Amino acid sequence: MDQLALICEQIASHASRLKKISILAQYFEQLADEDLVLAVQFLSVGPVSQGPSNHNLFAVSESVKLSVGSSVLRAALQSATGWDTRTLSVCHAEVGDSGETAGLLLRGVAAEQSLKLNEANELYQDLFLARTTEAKRDLLLKAFRSYRPLTIKYFVKVITRGLRIGLMGKMVEEAVALACGIPHDAVRDANNRLGDLARVALAARHGELTQIAGRLFHPMEFMLAKPLDRLEDLADPAEWIVEDKYDGIRSQVHFASGHVRIFSRGMEDITGAFPELTESVAKLPGSGLMDGEILAWRNGRALNFNLLQQRLARKKVRATLMLEIPVVFMAYDLLLRNGQLLFDQPYEARREQLEALLASVCMPLLLSAQHRATTHDGVDELFAQARERGNEGLLLKRKRSLYEPGKRSGAWQKLKRPYGTLDVVITSAEQGSGRRATVLSDYTFAVKFGPGFVNVGKAYSGLTDTEVKDLTRILRANSTDKFGPVTLVKPHVVLEVAFDGVQKSARHKSGYALRFPRIVRWRRDKKPEECDDLARVEALYNASLQ
Repeated sequence: MDQLALICEQIASHASRLKKISILAQYFEQLADEDLVLAVQFLSVGPVSQGPSNHNLFAVSESVKLSVGSSVLRAALQSATGWDTRTLSVCHAEVGDSGETAGLLLRGVAAEQSLKLNEANELYQDLFLARTTEAKRDLLLKAFRSYRPLTIKYFVKVITRGLRIGLMGKMVEEAVALACGIPHDAVRDANNRLGDLARVALAARHGELTQIAGRLFHPMEFMLAKPLDRLEDLADPAEWIVEDKYDGIRSQVHFASGHVRIFSRGMEDITGAFPELTESVAKLPGSGLMDGEILAWRNGRALNFNLLQQRLARKKVRATLMLEIPVVFMAYDLLLRNGQLLFDQPYEARREQLEALLASVCMPLLLSAQHRATTHDGVDELFAQARERGNEGLLLKRKRSLYEPGKRSGAWQKLKRPYGTLDVVITSAEQGSGRRATVLSDYTFAVKFGPGFVNVGKAYSGLTDTEVKDLTRILRANSTDKFGPVTLVKPHVVLEVAFDGVQKSARHKSGYALRFPRIVRWRRDKKPEECDDLARVEALYNASLQ
């Protein structure tokens, strides 16, 4: 653990992504197998409870995350250092991280003993087993008094799962691949199948990646659709299978032996928000993993996404809400069936198995309808029909295409057109990153409301580099205040923005936010008082609910 802490400090000191990966790969190379597993585990997912193995196809739960609250950490640190609660709070507020705070305040206090990775893991296991707050505090207090402050800094960061050293999960994957001398895609694909990078790292070291099979009940990466900006760019329409593109929550549904887990595109477990789906899926025969969309649904068509949002972030859903906002799962792909991973099967074969699976079921499980067209005009007509059904547009899937997790290869393409456009005024701008690090490229914008303006969104794409540079000069000349990277500006510059919808939002004083806004053009011909007003935004929102 001492060496891991030093490596993390080195990684934090470098801005280069490749340098960070190189440092980590060199560290992995020198570790014994047991330590490699623990190091990758600590850096990727944090401590893992060492209960009975659940890494088989029909595992019904992921490893339990270690639960140690900030109050327990603060109580242990207070006992170890003698500082009062007020001082600890001020110190934490200054650095913004429990691990950083502990590492700084324990200097001159801790006994400076060394801590190996397996010893750190034993401490984590003791914390897993501790059933009371007092027991956890006592374990932490002993650790705080015993080990090196830098080691404790990262010991705590692993618990809180916030290293804050610029090391993303994919970078740990890349470091594993580099250390083992194999392509990153091989490690990435194996981790997608298994969902346990520590075990994948060990398999990679011993040349056993091909032996890793697919496993249920962990989120896998979704195949992505490439935007089709112009219908005319679609080559040979007859070679594509056409489905509606739904405005819902992209989801994976895992099931086996009556057990069900639902994951969103953000890899979050959302099972609890949709008990009626869980109940229906639990009745399906065998085991499998379906890709599809959760939709608010009534009278044979999808409801507005704004209604569906009310079902999210709920640990328990009341029966009245399920009646007010009924949902369905619209299935459109099958990724695993009865132990067999289907990624490498052509789309038609996966679809055939999905149809067989859902042949005898009904609401709230539905099968996405498919269409065919031989001309661009035919596709355009299907687009119009999809919009009439209340859907976003079309999803086009190339015949015989494979399922490519996490990729946007063009085998799937999505055809959408803006829900509308608005003329808005910039109220603040944020410094960009990468090649736009020296300019203001992220713009918060507003519409008129009474004598002033209220914000309704933020956009950063759509302008050329030259326009961004010109706009930066104008915005800086009209600056009224600055907070870190954010510059407040006078309402002076008007933009035309396109968007895919309007939703309620507590973030903005307007009460609304545009969905997926992007800049169409810089309206140099318009004055701020000529931009759209809040009444127009409200009208668009109300129309979307019809």
